Amino acid sequence: MEKLIDLFPTEQAEITEKGILFKGTTYTCSIAIREQWYGKLSGDIPIFVDNYDEGYILVLLKDGRLTIALRVYNHVDANEQSIESYQARIRSLKDQLKSRKKRRWKR
Repeated sequence: MEKLIDLFPTEQAEITEKGILFKGTTYTCSIAIREQWYGKLSGDIPIFVDNYDEGYILVLLKDGRLTIALRVYNHVDANEQSIESYQARIRSLKDQLKSRKKRRWKR
C-alpha cells in the first residue's frame, strides 16, 4: 500500500495575510478562515502537493489531520457600479435579517 508521501510530495507553503502561498499561487481552506490564520499567523506550514493538479493542496494541521486548501483565483471582472450594487444588496439583506430577529424577540 502506497503512503501519502509517495503520492504527494511534501513541501512548505507560507501563511500570509492573503492566504496560503505556494509557488506564487494562493490557496485557502475553511479551517484557516474559521481560525483566522491570515490575520493572526505567519510563517511556513507543511503541505502535500499533487503534481498533476494545481487546483488544490493538502495542508498538514498541527494535530496531524489533513485539510484540502483550494486555489484562489484573483481575476474578477467587475466594474465599480456592479460592486456598489452588490454591496448595497448585502446591506439590504443584513437589514432584513436584523428586523426579523427583532420581531422574533418581541414575541
